[in-house]
Amino acid sequence: MNIKPWISAASVVATLVVGSIALKGRMIEARNTEFSEQAATVEAMRVETMPYQSYIDISGVIKAPQTINLVNEVAGKITQLHFKSGDLVKAGEPMLEIDHAEELAQLAAARARVTQQESTLVRYRNLHERKKFSDQQLEEAITQLAEYRAQVDLLTARIEKKIIKAPFTARVGIHDLQVGQYLAANTVLTNMVGLQAHMWVDFSVPQTYQALAINTPIRVSVVGDKTAPQVAYVESVEPGMSATSRQLKYRARIERTEQLNANQLVKISLPVGTHQQVIAVPYLAIVKDQLGDYVYLLEKDEQGTLRATRQQVELGERLGDRVMITNGLEEDRLIASSGAFKLRSGLKTFVSEPQQSEQAVAMEDTQKEGVSL
Repeated sequence: MNIKPWISAASVVATLVVGSIALKGRMIEARNTEFSEQAATVEAMRVETMPYQSYIDISGVIKAPQTINLVNEVAGKITQLHFKSGDLVKAGEPMLEIDHAEELAQLAAARARVTQQESTLVRYRNLHERKKFSDQQLEEAITQLAEYRAQVDLLTARIEKKIIKAPFTARVGIHDLQVGQYLAANTVLTNMVGLQAHMWVDFSVPQTYQALAINTPIRVSVVGDKTAPQVAYVESVEPGMSATSRQLKYRARIERTEQLNANQLVKISLPVGTHQQVIAVPYLAIVKDQLGDYVYLLEKDEQGTLRATRQQVELGERLGDRVMITNGLEEDRLIASSGAFKLRSGLKTFVSEPQQSEQAVAMEDTQKEGVSL
């Protein structure tokens, strides 16, 4: 039997089977390779610049434009008390009266003398016109009337000192005065705080910072208050620095609100340096390790696949939920803004809903972390 044809056929079949198996294996390997490549999905953004103004935080004190400690000039007993603690008083209103009964009696007598002397002077002038009264006698009568009127003015002034009136419209403080209480001269009766539409903010700036120009806006926050800060404007400055602290004192004008009280401690945010354009990225875009800080650039390879590339950067100030990049990153580069912790260099990356960064950040979000001076 001739077996050569069978051997040839078997060889061909074996070759085909082996080739088919090899081809299928390569196809499966290629498919497994394609589907087994790891990838990550992140959010991305284009790097943009934003306006930035550096700030420092210092302490200041609220001052009322009109505030005094009310005192009595003369001693005496309180006969009338016209105000209570915390009252609102208007300018010129009587607040307290010290016993002045004796002065009132003396004033009545002095006014009677003035009236009598005025009548006498009329008669003397008639006689003088008829040459029956000398010039000297007329002058003496005129002088006497002037003395009587001066006595009236003197007694009136003494009484006014014992009727203490509000020097300006104000809110009065707490007091313990009572009718019948004896007051020594120059006793502090109460304090008064005026109700002008504005107040002052006094603060001092170390000489290491640049001088503030008149009308420079500053931000004023009440300590412990979560509401938005108020804006005040520098209105005056001391001509020289303090010899002890080497600080320059400023006074700013601020609108009066219910949150502001005289002598209240407030936090002031001052602009330092000039406005500038800076690169700031979300803090979540930063990846840290023992060698430094990084962001991941997202760039397409030759096949058009988006891949991550680690880029070292230098960080600046924290700006709210963002951080300033001072070196290592250029504008308009595409970076992973969220989910960067999942990336590594060369990793295939998918972007979910790419979004542009906000062009502007509110001034309060760009404040520097508080600097205690």
